[in-house]
Amino acid sequence: MKIKVYIFLGFGALLFLLPVLTLAAEKKIIFSPEFLTSQLYLNSANQWQIFNNIDEGLYPAEEGLLLKSDGDAYLVYPFQFSSKDYDRLRIKFFSDQPLAVIILPNVFTTAYHTFELNKKVSATSAAQEINFSLKLPFFSEPLDNLSINFKSQPPANIVIEEISLEKMDSAQLMLQAIKDYFHVAPYSPFSVNLFPAPRIFGRSALVYFLPIILVLVWLFLFAGRFRKIAAIILFGFWLLTDLRMSYEFFSYHFTDYQSYVKPPAAEKSLRNYEDFYQFSDWLKNNLSSADSAVNFYNFGSVHFPRLLQYLIYPVRVISEQPAGDIYVIYNRTDIVYNPADQKLHNLSGELSKAGEIVASYNQNSFIFKEQ
Repeated sequence: MKIKVYIFLGFGALLFLLPVLTLAAEKKIIFSPEFLTSQLYLNSANQWQIFNNIDEGLYPAEEGLLLKSDGDAYLVYPFQFSSKDYDRLRIKFFSDQPLAVIILPNVFTTAYHTFELNKKVSATSAAQEINFSLKLPFFSEPLDNLSINFKSQPPANIVIEEISLEKMDSAQLMLQAIKDYFHVAPYSPFSVNLFPAPRIFGRSALVYFLPIILVLVWLFLFAGRFRKIAAIILFGFWLLTDLRMSYEFFSYHFTDYQSYVKPPAAEKSLRNYEDFYQFSDWLKNNLSSADSAVNFYNFGSVHFPRLLQYLIYPVRVISEQPAGDIYVIYNRTDIVYNPADQKLHNLSGELSKAGEIVASYNQNSFIFKEQ
């Protein structure tokens, strides 16, 4: 009986390893200097395009093509494929500025967005490779286009050497599932009693684990012969889950340390608050002791007015309802001061009476006082 079991397990392992041993990962290059100058590409209706950028050109550079990004450039390719064709997107490039690289399938229509398709990379003079798994639900049907968004604070010079689509073998898919399970979702503030579930291939890990757990529970309760091994495996599942939760907990703390505790005051950024607390301190130091209320115009969280009310008490914070002569503008690109009439204007027209900017935090954040 034991020999039969060993033969069965060995045959299953062979079936699992056979693709690894016999098949190389299939690869299709969709961007490179050679690809973009090939007759196959030049004669094709599918052409790479640059959007949301003043300069829409690509320039020859050492080992690649240079994209001069204004800070939020989109590189779009109208190429139809699905996760049945390819499992991974690989980008080889370097940049002179830190970047967020965001993949947006069907950017002109649904523009799917998920944290699995968002990576932050450091500036480097040497080429680096980043990979995005395509084993996600919205890649199951053929796409109309694939967009790569390069986002940076200052403009960036990005040299792209190669972009390719690849098939993964069985071992690579198993490794990707493990990476997915330990990929921590970005911290989400203002949620109550909600913990993001670990995901595998874009779905809750419970979808894959629950059938196994139910079988093990049944074996533990009703199959005395397998009760001990079932209990050991169930304990292993519990240990793995606890390890994953602890890893998530400490990853948030490490991120906070790197972005808020370690940097100097001018560079601190706290989760989705970014520099809100630094701005609040600056505002408290620049308001007059005679100011009893401020008109707060804010771009960001709907919770910012209430937080600001706590931070600058006893000054009253009135959110986007003119009442008084002090206007506090925070990260609003649509509100500008017009020196000609000395008034604040937004897209609807005049926002204030004549006055002056009494203090500036940055170009889009300042204190304005009516005369």
